[in-house]
Amino acid sequence: MPFAHCRRVLLATIFVAAPLSAGAQGTRYESWSPPGTTSTQTTPASTENLLKDLKVLVDDAEKARAADRMFLRDLRDLMARYQRPWTQRLVFDDFIDGDVTRNPTWTTVSGEFWVEQGYGLRSKSVAGAPASGEANGGKISKEQLAISILGAVLQGTNKNTTNTAPAAAPAVEAKPAVLSTRARISNSFALSSSFSSWKGEGNFAYAVTQGTGSAGYRLVYNPKQTARGASLELVRVTSRGEGTIDSASINTLEDQKNHSLEWTRATDGQMIVSLDGKAILNARDASFRDPFDAVAIINAGADVIVKSVEVLGVK
Repeated sequence: MPFAHCRRVLLATIFVAAPLSAGAQGTRYESWSPPGTTSTQTTPASTENLLKDLKVLVDDAEKARAADRMFLRDLRDLMARYQRPWTQRLVFDDFIDGDVTRNPTWTTVSGEFWVEQGYGLRSKSVAGAPASGEANGGKISKEQLAISILGAVLQGTNKNTTNTAPAAAPAVEAKPAVLSTRARISNSFALSSSFSSWKGEGNFAYAVTQGTGSAGYRLVYNPKQTARGASLELVRVTSRGEGTIDSASINTLEDQKNHSLEWTRATDGQMIVSLDGKAILNARDASFRDPFDAVAIINAGADVIVKSVEVLGVK
């Protein structure tokens, strides 16, 4: 396929995608339409057909090495921005009703979640289960005290040592706060959210999972901290463990302002993550081919407020 023809199709795509400005209304150019059509108005069907044709040309050019790889990648990114097959709303919550338990039904797996009116969904991690002697706010039961005294007496009898109080149990690491909602999420999806970050601590993540465990994908936001800058990270979670698919440094978001996040996944496993309209991550992973079963919000020590979250899928 001649490369010049590919360029002509690209120019046609740009004309279709970009609306005419007020100053261009009087020009001699008309809206482009596919051959064989009489209407000058661009329809969703014609745009979809054009994108399909352009994809074939890009695939052929890539196989024949007829164009620079960076140029072809830019073309694919351009197509991805206009080819949005996600038309079915699967999950949506803006937390205006102040209720986390319904519409949709969220389940608190761990930690605490609540809605702060005027802001959105807030959460915090909780300390892990206390060890033996720290139950009930650090108090020791009578049975535990008797056993400790008996042990100290026996130790003193055998080793002629003085009695000492039982040692405090080691601190238990805090568990992340996890909120989950069950939904049939198509393998190709678009997750978008508006959120604000208030402190440079911990990390925060959105996840799509399969089955009853945590297998699936996570999009992790790491706020700026003393030792490192802020970053976004795509993580794959399987029975074998976790693995980073792609990551990138970003500007700090701890400005207490709402930021828009979009995470899309195509049918071929291509995932693009955009922050405030700018593409940050772009990677392909085909580890999961079946639909996902749930969406989760995970807070590991961060102070992030979620204003809204939405998941779109394909029919």
